[in-house]
Order: sequence, then C-alpha cells, then structure tokens
Amino acid sequence: MSTGSKYNFKILHKINQELFDRKQESYSTYEIEIVKHYNSRIEIKRQNFKVNDKKLDSKFENIAYIYNDALFPVLFEVRSESFFLANYNEISKRLLHIDGELNFKYKGAGLEYIRTAFFEKVAKDGYAMVNYLHSLGLINVLQFCFEKPQNNIDYHFCWSVHTLDCDVFWKGRKNFNPESNILEYKSENNGDEKLLNSIKTSGNDYQYPEIVTDEESVLTTAIKQETKYNTTGLDFEFSETNIRISNSYFHYHENFSITAFSKTEDKYEY
Repeated sequence: MSTGSKYNFKILHKINQELFDRKQESYSTYEIEIVKHYNSRIEIKRQNFKVNDKKLDSKFENIAYIYNDALFPVLFEVRSESFFLANYNEISKRLLHIDGELNFKYKGAGLEYIRTAFFEKVAKDGYAMVNYLHSLGLINVLQFCFEKPQNNIDYHFCWSVHTLDCDVFWKGRKNFNPESNILEYKSENNGDEKLLNSIKTSGNDYQYPEIVTDEESVLTTAIKQETKYNTTGLDFEFSETNIRISNSYFHYHENFSITAFSKTEDKYEY
C-alpha cells in the first residue's frame, strides 16, 4: 500500500502598501506539507503560522486565524490539472466544532462580527468555500505550478488582493526553458474601474480626490511569476510571485514565495 509522495515547503508572504502618507508593511510565514495520493488527490496541511515573525497575540486576530486554520488540512481531487475540493463535509464539521469552542470562550460583538463575516464569505455553502480557497495565494500558485510547464502558452492569471477586497486579472504567456527548468510568466495591464473604486474607498479617510486628472487616474497592474522545477508538478525548488499595483496616490507590492525544504518519495508498506 502506498502512503504517497510528500513535499514540504516554507512560505513567505509579504505585503507593502502605501496610500498617500500611510504606509503598511506586514509579512507572514508558515510551512505546508503536501501529500500526493495515488487516487488523483492532494492533501495540504499548514502549520507554524506567524505574522511579522511572531505568533498572533491580539485576541481578535487570533480568533480570525483559528477560523481560517480550520480550513486545513484541505483535500483536492485533481482533474485535468484543476483542483476540486474533496473534503467539504469534513471541513464543515471542523468549523462547527471550532465555532462552538470560540463561542464558549469568547462572547461579545467582536467575536460575532468576525464570525458573521467569516461564515458569510467562506463557509455558508460549498460554493463560497471553493471560491475562498481558490482566492488564497497559496492555492492559486500551487495550481499554477501543478500544471504541466509548457512554452508559449497563453494563461489567464487571477489574483485576489484581500486588502482591497478585489480581484485583478491578467492575460499573459507562459515561457518555459527546458534547459534551466524555469517557468516564467509576466503581464502588465491598466487597472479597471472596479479596482480604482476599491482604492478610492480605501482612501476615503485620507481625502482621496473625487475628481482626478487623466494622468492621475492611470492605474497599472503587473505580475511576474517564476518557478524552478526539479521535475514537474509539485516537485519544484522554489516559486515566487510578485504583484504590483500603482497610480499617483497608491503603491502596492505583494510577494509570495514558496521554497522546498524536504521531499519524501512514494513508500510502500506490505
């Protein structure tokens, strides 16, 4: 009987955002273990989550983290190189259990606000959970890496900017160098009105101009992705994604990097 191949990675996720004179910088680190099963399923486990190199100490940040952490382990069935959620019922049971524990330990408006927002956006049904999981940078990048690396292939990339509650889209081309085993993807676009309105909403308290010049309204978005493979699929050394959004008032840079630190090949037990 096979226990499946296991791949272990370290994650570094950095966000730098500047709106007028307000600058925000943060980063999170954690580790994941991916088990690739023979039944076309992969299981993703997450551990050692830290923000700014320390465990969460704020009560409300910790509550939000506990809800999100209950999403793991997550199991996907892989069909045609796409991920399909395979353990929705199991995750739902974990969330109900965690929800009961949090309601017993914490009571008040703060918990209720976080709880309501989480279940509405993430866990009200299977459709919401699938959408949320695929909006995570981790799942987004893993699915990108899992696809067979090919050269000169058009690819539509979507990235969720959670600080703006908005998605950004690019159409670019994959470029794979078989000699170096490096896959590259990059694209640049002018941002759409929805993204610009999200930035304006974020900047209301900082007097974002209601009327801006044509030059000030130009919003550029760019993505650059690079993955260094050992073989293909989940067997890669590192993968790094850089997202940039900017105009005259707003500058945003998000960096998401995955670095392999161990791998266990298929093992057979009799």
